[in-house]
Amino acid sequence: MLNESRECLFHVEPAKVTDIYLLQETLKRVYGKSPWSYTIFWSELIRKNTSLYLKGFFGTTYVGFIGMRHTENEAHITNVAVLPKFQGQGFGYLLLKEAKQFGLEKKCDVVSLEVKKSNQKAIELYRQFGFVTIGVKEKYYKENQEDAIEMTYQLEG
Repeated sequence: MLNESRECLFHVEPAKVTDIYLLQETLKRVYGKSPWSYTIFWSELIRKNTSLYLKGFFGTTYVGFIGMRHTENEAHITNVAVLPKFQGQGFGYLLLKEAKQFGLEKKCDVVSLEVKKSNQKAIELYRQFGFVTIGVKEKYYKENQEDAIEMTYQLEG
């Protein structure tokens, strides 16, 4: 976890359509491939009223991104990816704080996400943040038929 003085060096910027290749490359470096096409990212990034994608930086160094969208009462995290050399340093946690803020600003009751059952590092991060498991979506991931763990975080305030 980052200490407070290092946390001050962390900031986010909105991702733009011109960042799509960066986002895809990040997913490739984290997961071995990008499950999202250019078109899918483009359709998310142009929905300014319902979606928000943020690039995270430590100082001037790009570390990863988070993507979110909202419906009436739910903020849904579509992507979280921290580059491998920056994992385990608290950047994922800071990106989750941005998702929480997004949910609060949109007056949502809950933040939700799905995560591969095998991604124990991510599941542990989400639990540390306060997410709880609410179910399993069987064979959710098309590429390997892996189950997804469905998790939510209750927003207060």
